[in-house]
Amino acid sequence: MSIKKYFADSDNTITNAFRENLQTRGTGANMGASPILEVFSIYGQASSGSTELERILIKFPINKVISDRSNSLIPISGSVSFFLTMYNARHNQTTPRDSTLVIAPITKAWQEGTGLDMSEYRDVTQNGLGSNWVNAGKADPWTRQGGDYLTSSNYSQNFPIGNEDLKINITGLVEKWISGTITNYGVGVHLTSSQEAYYANFFPREAVQFDKAAYLSGSATMSPTESSSISLWVYPTDSSATGYLMFWQKPSSISFQRVLYEKADKTLTYIRNYDAGSTKIDSVDTIPDNQWTHILITHEQSNPSASPTMYINGVEASVSVTKTGTGLAVPFDMIAIGGSNAGSSNNFSGSLDDIAYFDKVLSAPEVTEIYNSGCPSDLKTASSFTNLKNWWVNGDDPKDSINLGTPPTEISIYDRIGTIDMYAIGTGGMKIIDSVCSGQNGVVPSPINGQIINTNGAKDTYYTKKFFGKGTGLFFKLPAIEAAWDSSKKDDRGNFYASSSLVPGPDNLRTLFLYNVIGGRLVNIPEIGTGDLRVQLYTSASGGDQIGATVVGGYSSKGIYTASFSLDTSASVAYDRWYNPSLTDLYNVAKFNIKQYAASNFNPYPNLVTNLTNLRANYSTRETARFRFYVREKDWSPTIYTVATSRNDTQIIESASYQIYRVTDDLVVVPYNTGSDKGTEMSFDVSGNYFDLKMDFLEPGYSYGINVAYYDETVNSYVEQPYDWKFRVENV
Repeated sequence: MSIKKYFADSDNTITNAFRENLQTRGTGANMGASPILEVFSIYGQASSGSTELERILIKFPINKVISDRSNSLIPISGSVSFFLTMYNARHNQTTPRDSTLVIAPITKAWQEGTGLDMSEYRDVTQNGLGSNWVNAGKADPWTRQGGDYLTSSNYSQNFPIGNEDLKINITGLVEKWISGTITNYGVGVHLTSSQEAYYANFFPREAVQFDKAAYLSGSATMSPTESSSISLWVYPTDSSATGYLMFWQKPSSISFQRVLYEKADKTLTYIRNYDAGSTKIDSVDTIPDNQWTHILITHEQSNPSASPTMYINGVEASVSVTKTGTGLAVPFDMIAIGGSNAGSSNNFSGSLDDIAYFDKVLSAPEVTEIYNSGCPSDLKTASSFTNLKNWWVNGDDPKDSINLGTPPTEISIYDRIGTIDMYAIGTGGMKIIDSVCSGQNGVVPSPINGQIINTNGAKDTYYTKKFFGKGTGLFFKLPAIEAAWDSSKKDDRGNFYASSSLVPGPDNLRTLFLYNVIGGRLVNIPEIGTGDLRVQLYTSASGGDQIGATVVGGYSSKGIYTASFSLDTSASVAYDRWYNPSLTDLYNVAKFNIKQYAASNFNPYPNLVTNLTNLRANYSTRETARFRFYVREKDWSPTIYTVATSRNDTQIIESASYQIYRVTDDLVVVPYNTGSDKGTEMSFDVSGNYFDLKMDFLEPGYSYGINVAYYDETVNSYVEQPYDWKFRVENV
């Protein structure tokens, strides 16, 4: 059987739960050891925002996959598909119709937990163990609440009805786990950002923390004539450093720049360089370290002689102005946050959040509105929102990701309004952290005791999707990674045709197998190992005349070698002789009959009779059973005389598949697998079709049935045959 399951060894549901009043945040609960895994969104759809969420964390034993591959129990990379399978658990809450789940690799180690933690409404876990919404484990916070995920290897599945099982091909991710390209911390499962609608209205907000080693940059074409305002929150951490907060430049000339930076004396400077001139303002007031400060700059872009205006915490700041020249404004092609292309000495040390660009000079009341609109400010509700052209929320968008490497990878801060997405330049410890609204001495009061206010007032659960976890007692509902591959042996020894112009060229290619069975076990030929050997065909067992040319054969799997070739001959029988590459050692001699294609006597709709010839009533979980089938056309012998005196050879079905179901409830436990991986494809040899089934794949104590389906070229599909066979599996 070419399907192998690796069941989850850790799973958990984490949630940012709310108290019974549905208004204040309670706990980032851990629900490890639960038989049910959940993902949900409460308090409405995307348009209104959802506040309480749950996400699934699940991890699989990839080391077992690696071990099985090294022991040739599963194929090498490129020959096997890996599927994440999770099974729907029925419930009476609202099921999310036409919803989409995202499956993303987790980038940090996490603890499973020991049981439910939904009672004390604190961001701790039962007995101090387990992950939750805030922490990956005890005293180990997530970089971003709700889990740290890798964005490049994301997968998704849509659920049109809502009660479907999850089955998705994650071969690329599993192969990265196997190779060590990505560390196996498992995957997180959650709703898409639009269906969670979490980051638009939920507190706390997040920010990007800079460490002078890297900065964010994006390509932008900004008009030289428009008026402008830039708004941002700043949290400096280096008392002696100068750092660029915002930087604009026309790369073709360093003379065309705009820059906002913090100086070592904690004052602020804004400079606009333009053709033949510049304008600079320096603040008189300073901004504190280790505290959030709101800064807003307005500038009449089309008027080089006009002085910019600076606001600090909603109040117009006192500045000194320096001007040189009166040249023309120019467009800018590049924008940077937290640094510039002028060297790391200009990079910022601290955190930046909620950076916004407006195409107008904001008035003093509009500035005050933005500053006083709450923590965090939601610019969508501001009166100046129609003039908002770019908005980097710095971590609040589900698509935002910071994971620095060498070179930097998986780094992106999305523009919520415009199209200027920002990407990291440099390497270092840049990361996403809790923002001004998380109690970091913010100038705008945070919610009481760090609790979160549900401003929407909604009370209904909108999305709830449940799956069986590893703690379920239902054997066939366990979450798993399922390896599937085509291990069928298509041995044409019993159905070998000479090449003919009557059939397409590729169909003239036939295959023979050599099975090196020693002491009842398949073993590699010592001299050959996994290398090549040679096959010659002769008219007799002792030699005779050679038929055709010498054929190069190759390694198939442990103890099995194969050779494929076309044979243009009129002979009716041939003897295949298997040699080492030098043709000095003869390994095996066997015989096969050669058939000739005929253009007559074709039955387009054969009525086939199928019999499972070696079925037993009971099997042990410790054994692997080989099921053999005898197939013939129902009307193969139309007279009473030949029926009694002869037996028709078994008919080979070149594309046949099987499924296994549990008799007691008709639960299909091994479905037909006829895709590209063909995990239930039957083999065939001189004795007919067969497949091998490891009985430990089935739960003992039950009876099971076998169905078969044959590929019918006339309908271009597999057709299930009207037969089934039953057997029982016992744990003996």
